Amino acid sequence: MLAVSTVKTAAPDSALVVASIRDLHRDVDARARHLSVVHGQRLHCERGCSSCCIDDLTVLEVEAARIRVEYAEVVRSETPHPPGACAFLGARGECRIYAARPYVCRTQGLPLRWFEEDSTEEIEEYTDICELNVAGPELSRLPLDECWLIGPTEEALVRLQERTTGQLRRVPLRNLFRRV
Repeated sequence: MLAVSTVKTAAPDSALVVASIRDLHRDVDARARHLSVVHGQRLHCERGCSSCCIDDLTVLEVEAARIRVEYAEVVRSETPHPPGACAFLGARGECRIYAARPYVCRTQGLPLRWFEEDSTEEIEEYTDICELNVAGPELSRLPLDECWLIGPTEEALVRLQERTTGQLRRVPLRNLFRRV
């Protein structure tokens, strides 16, 4: 079960909201760590591997709040990475906000599974993995619990966002840097 505390109309950058996101990220990290062990032979992601650190990534305001609070000096006084890659990517391919990185970054590289409704209202299953980690068992044959199921964490983030601000505003990571 995802850790989402009962925040009621708090400011997005309040200590309670930031603590709630920190708890959710801790839960995500524990589950991702388990999957990393299960798939250890196929995973090649490591510090400096940044092909998934794309530009124009957006996050919900509650995740942006954690970054603003915990990396205030970075967003206030450092320069974003040039366009073309994530604004928080460092010169050596490292994440400058690693401890507070968004949920989507915490699951990159793992086998992902999600379900979508098609045009005929049939539910279709999709799987994906980073191209560096493709070698290994066919994703569609993996048991459900051996993939990161996209959906539940997003729902928890949306619930927290709605309780915090009442709206689903997304923030481009690049916009977190102070404008000079």
